[in-house]
Amino acid sequence: MDLILTDEQSLLRDSAATFAGRRGGAARLRELRGAESKIDRARWREAADAGWLAILADEDAGGLGLGLTEMCLVAQELGKGLVPEPVAAAAAVARALGAGDIATGALSGERLVLPALMEGARTVGDEPPALTAEETGGGAMTVDGVKTGVAGAADADGYLISGMAAEGLVLMYAEREAAEILSADLVDGSAAGTLTFATTGAVLVAGANEAPAALAGLLDALYLSTAAELLGVMEKAHEITVEYLKVREQFGRPIGSFQALQHRAVDNLAAIEMSRSLIYQAASALDAGGGAPGLASAALSRASKSALDVAKSAIQMHGGIGFTDEHDIGLYLKRAMALSSRYGNAGLHRKRYAEFAELHD
Repeated sequence: MDLILTDEQSLLRDSAATFAGRRGGAARLRELRGAESKIDRARWREAADAGWLAILADEDAGGLGLGLTEMCLVAQELGKGLVPEPVAAAAAVARALGAGDIATGALSGERLVLPALMEGARTVGDEPPALTAEETGGGAMTVDGVKTGVAGAADADGYLISGMAAEGLVLMYAEREAAEILSADLVDGSAAGTLTFATTGAVLVAGANEAPAALAGLLDALYLSTAAELLGVMEKAHEITVEYLKVREQFGRPIGSFQALQHRAVDNLAAIEMSRSLIYQAASALDAGGGAPGLASAALSRASKSALDVAKSAIQMHGGIGFTDEHDIGLYLKRAMALSSRYGNAGLHRKRYAEFAELHD
């Protein structure tokens, strides 16, 4: 699928590619191993200065008022560069925060606010939350419950959380100090954590009337931008592998001349292109206010499976060196593993899409 981009979209994509080339790469992921902080605040401010955190937020709230297509273009390039900072997730949260001091801090990069929506290993974020919330007056809330699988939990300044109040689903902002954080490293060197709230304070962001639509939009942005990041990961893994097939020789000729490896490389390219097509068609449909419910889940399910398949195939085509920690290709598989399970795995998103399709059949 060839994307026809506007000049502005091309500039946005190119700026992300430049940033990923300078600030990302395999060395960046290796830096995370055993590091106390997984997010570099200097790099984070650069991302904010580039305007990426403001891509999705409305212009009235200080954002750029762009769409998911633009967010996916940035996320794809950051995926190629193995950039671990959760730029797309923070941008999706910044839009959901609306206007106000919290949103302003999130848009400027002064405040790192991340989503905390899931409550179990086999959830995707839109199930009725078990976390309870009670309003204490003037938009102040108290919350009790647990959120799991929060990427970058220990580095965040605050969280956008979902909870169940007396009137229904609500979205709230909670400061880092409001939660007990248990964080663990993931296979790619990044980290995810569990947040425990015990009658601690929060601020109402969206009440029962607005929260369902706000949550649906937030999840679409999170799922689709993660799919785009996975697209970037598998694109780069394939690119590295094709170059390796050209130079690695066996039996006196490049292994890329072997038909079996050519067929495998073509299969990988087909998987990449199918993912690309679905991701950007979904982004275009959602930006236009259309698209089938659960379309972002369909894109993430496809991208998750394809990224894992392509990265595994890339390692196999590298032969023994691909299995060593010293070679960069293995980091693409590790990154794909971490991203493909961040908001529920491929099977869960296939199920979610199927349920939506059945409801609207």
